[in-house]
Amino acid sequence: MKRDQKIRIAIYTQQPFIAQGLAAVLRSQTDLRLAACLDTLASLRDYLKSATPDVLLIYLMTAMSLSDLHEIRSLDSRCRIVLWGQDLEGDFAFQAMQLGVRSILPGDTSIENFLAALRSVQKGALCFERDLLENVLSHKPVALSMRQRQIVSLVAQGRKNKEIAFSMGITEGTVKAYLYKLFKKLGMNDRLDLALFGRKNLFSGPGRPAQFDGGAVAPSVLLIPRRQSSLSAVQ
Repeated sequence: MKRDQKIRIAIYTQQPFIAQGLAAVLRSQTDLRLAACLDTLASLRDYLKSATPDVLLIYLMTAMSLSDLHEIRSLDSRCRIVLWGQDLEGDFAFQAMQLGVRSILPGDTSIENFLAALRSVQKGALCFERDLLENVLSHKPVALSMRQRQIVSLVAQGRKNKEIAFSMGITEGTVKAYLYKLFKKLGMNDRLDLALFGRKNLFSGPGRPAQFDGGAVAPSVLLIPRRQSSLSAVQ
């Protein structure tokens, strides 16, 4: 395979040992090429402003918020993102998939399944472990009261606490109390994550399902069996 035909993989991780191991694995494959290895969000942002890898692999041992993922997607909407790490499930996985993440791989994924996922994602497929996919597809929206929905909506519009208080006719202290309860209820600790949640869930119309990035035709889904070597595709 010619060099310019190889699948270009960019890696983001702050773990040098992981970076070296991934680089070695990619170099052993004739159809894959390490395009870049970034260890800070700043370097990742700069890279995506001037380059478009086929696949961006993000190793999530370090914190990355949903707002960071949203920014990365906005810098390069064509880049196919793969998340890899432990405990990537629940609401975070649900929101990440809404943002267009193409694959979420558990930390103990075998090398064979890991490489198969990278190749499948590059071809336009979604690639998830069966249990995670079933969990996300059955994910029910969190029920919010009318007041909570108002708060989230105003935060998503970029309003400050003082502006929210004035708009709703309540005190700033009450706004802070609402925000505290919302962060706890939604499992968030970042105002930007709450704003992103609002934009995705309150402004797209009631009951409208999230759409995967991939145009009008739904991509295929590659199911990854845990601790098995075979892969099954669902069209």
